Order: sequence, then C-alpha cells, then structure tokens
Amino acid sequence: MTDETDKKKPEPRRPGGKTKRGEYKWLLRIYRGYDAGGKRIYYSEVFHGGSKEADNRLDELRNNHRSGKPLRFQPKTFSDFFEEWIDQADDGERREETIRVYRRLATRHLLPAFGKFSLTDITDVAVKRFYKTLRNEKYAPATINLLHVILTSIFRFAEDADLVLRNPMRKVKGPKIGKPRPVAMSGEQVQAYLSAASARPEVFMFHLAYYLGARPCEYLGLKWTDLDKKERLITIQRSLKWRCAGNWYIEPPKTEKGMRVIPLTGEIVKGLETHRRRQLEMRMKAGSTWTETGFVFTAEDGEPLNLDRARYVHKLILSDAGLPKTFKLKVSRHSCASALLKAGVHPKVVSDRLGHAKISTTLDIYTAIEEAQQRDASERLGDMFGIGKK
Repeated sequence: MTDETDKKKPEPRRPGGKTKRGEYKWLLRIYRGYDAGGKRIYYSEVFHGGSKEADNRLDELRNNHRSGKPLRFQPKTFSDFFEEWIDQADDGERREETIRVYRRLATRHLLPAFGKFSLTDITDVAVKRFYKTLRNEKYAPATINLLHVILTSIFRFAEDADLVLRNPMRKVKGPKIGKPRPVAMSGEQVQAYLSAASARPEVFMFHLAYYLGARPCEYLGLKWTDLDKKERLITIQRSLKWRCAGNWYIEPPKTEKGMRVIPLTGEIVKGLETHRRRQLEMRMKAGSTWTETGFVFTAEDGEPLNLDRARYVHKLILSDAGLPKTFKLKVSRHSCASALLKAGVHPKVVSDRLGHAKISTTLDIYTAIEEAQQRDASERLGDMFGIGKK
C-alpha cells in the first residue's frame, strides 16, 4: 500500500505569463482568482511588440490587478480616435491650413500604418519601426517630424482621456532637423528672372514680390484698400489661402509683427497704377461674369489669383530665363532678404519687412553669409588693424 505522503504533489499552476504567437506578437495571461464554481480565472490579451515590452506590459497588468485598476481599457481603434482628436484640434485656435495638413498626412501615412490597431496595442517599437520605414523610403526629416508631432499630440490626448496607461511616444524621439537654409537668387539671376517675366501679364506681381519680400499668400492677399498712394505705403494684413475643394478664404497674420506697413517708391506706385488700369480693362472685357473681390491680383473673372497658377507661371519664367527649376515661388522673399542684408541694411529693418516675430528668426535663417562676404569682412579687419601690413 502506497503512503499518500509518497505521492508526487502536483506542480502549482503558474500565475500566468507570455507565450510567443509570432514575430512581435505575444499572448499575455495573468491569474485573477476563482469563479463561483472554483474554476481558475485568467485574463488574456494579445500584445504586439518586442519581448521586453511584452514583459513590461505583463508587469503592468499584474500591478493593475493588485491595485484594482481595470485590465482592459475601452477598445478604441487609432482610426476612430484620430477623428475625435482632429475634431478637438480644430478648436479655432489652430490655423485651417494646419488642420488640413494634419488630416492629409494622417490619411496618407498614419491611418494605413496604425488605423486598424487598438490604441493600447500601439507600442514605441511599432512607432520606431514606422519611422525607419519612412526613412528607408527617403521621406524628408521634416515630414517625419511633423508625423511625430501629430502622434505625440494624439497619444497625449488619449492619455488625458485615460484610454491608455502607457504613452508609447514617451520613448520615441523625433528626427533631428537642421535650421532652414533658404535659397536666394543672385542679383544677376533676379534680373534675368524679371526680364523673362516682362513678357507675361503677371510681370508686376513678381516685381512687387521681390520688392516687398512678402510670402506668396501675403502678396496674393493684397487688396486695393491696402494701398495709400498719397503716402506711398502698402499694408500687409492678410493671407490668401485655398482649400482642396478650390474655394478661397483669408486668414490674419500669425503674429502682430505679421501685419506691417511697407513704404513704396514712386516707381512701384506707378507700377500699381498701370496694373490697376489693366485690371479695369479685364473687368470691362469680362462684363457680367466679373466678380468684384477687391484683390490687387486677380484672374480674368475677378476672383483672386490662385496660388497654383502663380506657381505654374513662376516655373514658365524660370524656364524662359534659363534658371534652375529648384527655385521655389518663395525665392522672391529669400532673395529680397538676402539682398538687403548684403547691402548692409540693419537686420531689425529686414526682420520688420519680412514680418518675423523676432529678429532672432531673421538672423537664424539668413546668417548663411556667402564666402565672398566673409572674405570682404576679413579684408576690412586687416585694413582697420593693419594686420599683415609692413
């Protein structure tokens, strides 16, 4: 007869653990107790991520169970939550253009990558892998950084709403982005550009663009009421924007400095008067199809000139002038600033003309002084201090 004490005791059941179910996929289980019939109860969930992250999630589940916190949050996919986030982001404080860019980038990149996953299933490993894929596909760091900004805001919002315990973005760093290096035309290139533009009806618009140093959305947003011919002044106080649907709207400047008054030369005033007469001729030709909008630069029907059309004409002018296609429409702004700084105009004056909120912004962007200027500076110091002279 076998002694009961000699019988092999059954091994105690494990309180749970992780089981690999595929690459970056784990089944996590924790023991929760017994039901009314004395049967063991386990909580299980599928986790997507690395082994270490799975261990961290397992510890988190156990800690939540001990402290009485819910083990599973209300299931919500990234796609559904994105719509909630974008609705709260469109609170009237962010510019309409910013919201449009957010939605466009999310539709193209974030929703295909994360849309079907629950918020709690998205890990820092998955986000880092997503960034690596974008880098391999040669996306610009600025694009990846903007996606990083969007993801960070989304998960911060989810964290505040108690939809996630672990914010994966706390372990993810965005790409490093260098300071912008604006490209400007040389004086000879500007002359070649404006000479080629003289054959087109939009010629004065480009003359004014290089003179003002304004953003394209700012000079396209100019109205005749902004012009003071007597005092020879023009006020920049709005930006013209276009929606994907094709309709336009206006926005005020981003900062107080964005609204600015710029003195005009007599030649520029004469150019505006000539352009005004040409516009009146267009109005007479259009007849009843003309829409009076009050903008300085318009299409044949009186509607404000579309930014896409301005870009198209700009490319034609570059081709006619034999200039590189890499010059963007905004090159007029950079060329104006560069020319003023080279001429010795005080950076504060240049900053005010450009509408920068701080002079440091102007200096940070436009301090890429050409080698010739550095050489000239060295020569002047040599002359002043008598260095190297016998």
